[in-house]
Amino acid sequence: MRVKGMVQVSGSTYRVVRVGFGVYDVVRLLDDASVGRFCTVPQTRVESTSLDNELMVEIVRAAIQGAKTSWVGRLSIA
Repeated sequence: MRVKGMVQVSGSTYRVVRVGFGVYDVVRLLDDASVGRFCTVPQTRVESTSLDNELMVEIVRAAIQGAKTSWVGRLSIA
């Protein structure tokens, strides 16, 4: 595991942790709770465990745009 950074979305801060090649866990800092996971290879895929899917997608976008991932040019976020 390797912490890739923090992102702030909708007033909350989330930690992005790389757990494998192209696989990232998202943890809410407020309560240190895992809120989901996303993959960037072979295509971007989002899995939310406790958040609305739209919010999780915004977190993933913030992580990708903030260079918190090793994302390489994929345009769509499912």
